[in-house]
Amino acid sequence: MMQAIPTFTFQVLGIAQPVLENVQKSVESLPRHLPEKASAQEIAVIFDQIDDTTKKALAPYGYFTPTIVVKKHLVKKDAWAITIKIQLGPQTHINNLHLAITGEGEKNKTLQLAINDFPLKKGMPLDTDLYEESKKKLVALANTAGYMSPTFTQHEIAVNKETHLANINLTFDTGPQYYFGAVHFNQEFYQDSFLQSFPQFKEGDVYSPTAVLMLQESLNGTPYFASINVAPEQNTDSTNIPIVVDLTPSKAKAYSLGVGYGTDTGPRLTGSWEQRHITDTGQYFKAYMQLSTVQSTLDMRYIIPGKDPVNEQYFIGASYQQQSPNSSQGETEKLSAGKQQLWKKWTVSSSLSLQHDRYSLLGDPYRETSMLLPSVTLYKTSYDDVVFPRRGYSANLTVRGASTATYSDTNFVQAKFSPKFILSPFDFSRIILRSDLGYTAVADPATIPLSLQFSAGGSDSIRGYSYEAIGPGRYLYVGSAEYQQQVYNEWWATTFIDAGNVINNFGNSQYNVNGTRLPDANLSQLIKRSVGVGIMYASPVGPIELTVAKPIAHSDKGFSIQFIMGGNI
Repeated sequence: MMQAIPTFTFQVLGIAQPVLENVQKSVESLPRHLPEKASAQEIAVIFDQIDDTTKKALAPYGYFTPTIVVKKHLVKKDAWAITIKIQLGPQTHINNLHLAITGEGEKNKTLQLAINDFPLKKGMPLDTDLYEESKKKLVALANTAGYMSPTFTQHEIAVNKETHLANINLTFDTGPQYYFGAVHFNQEFYQDSFLQSFPQFKEGDVYSPTAVLMLQESLNGTPYFASINVAPEQNTDSTNIPIVVDLTPSKAKAYSLGVGYGTDTGPRLTGSWEQRHITDTGQYFKAYMQLSTVQSTLDMRYIIPGKDPVNEQYFIGASYQQQSPNSSQGETEKLSAGKQQLWKKWTVSSSLSLQHDRYSLLGDPYRETSMLLPSVTLYKTSYDDVVFPRRGYSANLTVRGASTATYSDTNFVQAKFSPKFILSPFDFSRIILRSDLGYTAVADPATIPLSLQFSAGGSDSIRGYSYEAIGPGRYLYVGSAEYQQQVYNEWWATTFIDAGNVINNFGNSQYNVNGTRLPDANLSQLIKRSVGVGIMYASPVGPIELTVAKPIAHSDKGFSIQFIMGGNI
């Protein structure tokens, strides 16, 4: 007689974690093998398997002689409650442990250290899961060192169920060490000498799967190719492994056009253009445009790869920018040349720009200024996930300046440091801490054009104030702390506090904040604060957050609504 598929509730008694979890998962998996409708005989088979399944779940922890009592109770039709009472009995311990490495890697220091630090020791409880995991780590270490065909010539655990002792005998044969052969690129456009600068290894180096993966990722990070396949060709008759790279070129030209809206910029139109195959040595051109009522930009850049095209690039660029935050206005024309490279895990971008500005600060008469502007930016980031990080940090430091001795209308030096940290004390929460600190050393702040002035306010600053409503000024100090709590699936609730200001002088009580005459400046005028709440959706392309913030001051009224996309890194 056929019946509906039954439900099973398992209660395991007499044991603790982590053994309990393994037993619970094992027995709960048994009913999953039942068909959509199950007969009484098929259900009986499940009951018969419980004892054996429980013993197998206990064995990895060294319990080979348990006493198991299974009781089943029909709570209601097609609903079974099953109690499994366990007496573990004596736990098996390790009596003898023999570990050895043979083969060409017998004296490899990394492998010898792994054997010396093998997590199972004489006298410890037997843990077969840890034993198998440690074997896998040995194989992975050997592969990293170029031993691509290791084997365990001996791998046995002999258990005496009467004495509750186990002897482990493990011999690891590394086999021969392999080396990189030549790298062959299958494509028709680029010079082979240019492509040969991508591998971070040379022929004859010890083979490393990690280096092969890095080559794949490096080529993927360029605009040159639509598809990339990096294939090692291991031959059992040789210890040299040639690398064959099949490349399909990307389209020579790429365009994009988009329409959007942001609370900082209002409605905006964006577009980009890439000319990817200008020369067979990897030189290419790209341009970006944004049009909005608050800020419009046109940026063009010609890029020349260096000797290490992954970590070193030169560029020549031209840009035009128009800004109109609040009562300030500015136009900037710039010609630049520079270099970007990797230095001790920091991305370093250095440039020299010829810049001309026409600007008005806070409604003052327009000024014009020209300068030769050297600039250096150091950037570093480390996150566990680039889309929705739970832990990590980023840091950005920029130093720039100009001198009247070198085709500039003013003397100044400026530095800005922007760190950000993301923490997850629990799986259901995130904490985001960020800051912006800046200082401009200049005799007259009004001689600094709007494009180089500090300002605050907006979605990535003090959110109770509109975009760049605070400033301009020579001192920038902004800090923010945000707590995010998971509510349901990908939806999170957020709360935050932002604080800081942009001022021209800490010591002079006149013309202190935003160029306003303040005879008696106090703390509330030197630090602006806002608090707010929001809701965030952790989308597949990054966080999307809607916030409402309120300034904390009697003179600052109203609320500010901010819409943020991908603002975590």
